[in-house]
Amino acid sequence: MVQKRLLIVEDDLNLTLALYSSLSHTYKVDTAKTAISGLKKAETLAIDLIILDLNLPDVNGAKLLQRLRETGVNTPVLVLSGDGSLDSKVGLLDAGANDYITKPFSMAEFRARIRALLRQPYYLSSSILVSGDLELNPKTRQAMRSGITIDLRRKEYAILECLFRNAPTAVSRTYLAEYVWGIGLKPTTNTIDVHIKGLRDKIDKGFGSGLIRTVHGLGYALVIDKPAVRAD
Repeated sequence: MVQKRLLIVEDDLNLTLALYSSLSHTYKVDTAKTAISGLKKAETLAIDLIILDLNLPDVNGAKLLQRLRETGVNTPVLVLSGDGSLDSKVGLLDAGANDYITKPFSMAEFRARIRALLRQPYYLSSSILVSGDLELNPKTRQAMRSGITIDLRRKEYAILECLFRNAPTAVSRTYLAEYVWGIGLKPTTNTIDVHIKGLRDKIDKGFGSGLIRTVHGLGYALVIDKPAVRAD
C-alpha cells in the first residue's frame, strides 16, 4: 500500500513536533512554517491531506485556504484553531475546509479525523498528469509513454512525480531528496543517481528521445511542456 502524504502548515514548533511524532509512523509528513511555503508545497507536492493552522506569521490560514481553493487545489484540509465558535466553524467549512478541530484536542480524535478524511476520494485520486506522449497516474502509481504502460518502483514514481509537477523547471537535488525521502532523511548522491538511472531506463530507453535532463550544478528536469490534468 502506498503511504499517504500529509502537509502540516503550522508555525508552532512544539505542536509541529508533537504532530509529526504522532503521525510519521503511519504517514509521510511534510511541514511548512508559513502560508507562502505551505501554498508552494500544496501546489507542487502530491499531498493527500493538509493540516492547516489559522494563526500563521505571514498570512492568516483562512486566507491560505481561500487561495488554495481559488487556484484549484482540492486537497482535503483539516483546520486547527483555538476558536471553537459555531460561526467560525461554519465560515471555514463554507470557505472550503473539509473538517475542523478545536485546540486543545485529543490525539486519538485527531488521528481518527485524518483517517476519515483520507477515506474520502478527491480529485488527485482520479486525475492524470499529461504532457506530450507521457502520462502519470497518481491513482495507479504508473507512467505511460506512447501508449505503453510503465510500472515503477515506489521511489521511482515519487521522483518522476516530483519532476513532472515541476516541469519544465529544474528541480534541485535537495528539493528532490526532501520530496522523495522526506525532511531529515538525506540519501547519498549515489542513491539519487541510481534511482534516476533506473527511471531513465524505464521511460527513456526505446522511445527515441530522453526526457530526463541533468542540469549541471542544480539537479534534474523533465524536458516536457507544463503538464495538464485529465480526469481518469
